[in-house]
Amino acid sequence: MDITCWNCKTVTKLDKAAVEAAIAAMDASKLGFHDVACASCGKANRTARDLFVAGLADFNAAPEMTKREINQAHKAEKAAKDKAKDERAAVKAAVKKAKK
Repeated sequence: MDITCWNCKTVTKLDKAAVEAAIAAMDASKLGFHDVACASCGKANRTARDLFVAGLADFNAAPEMTKREINQAHKAEKAAKDKAKDERAAVKAAVKKAKK
């Protein structure tokens, strides 16, 4: 989850544990917002509970891929593109041969 500072526009990235801690702090204090301190300028960025809940849902919905899975997916995409390119070249060659 990303929080952009209202003062200096620096983006602060929050991991799942930080989002869960913020929600727990809001539950404990019975507030509908949480102040996220900017890492650059130190200003407090007041953030609504709805954004934290939505951010937590995003963490739960999107499983992270390992480097190996990413590399395998890229290799599969490249292989499919190469196969399609070869098929197009074969069709072009057949058409060219048929015209002669």
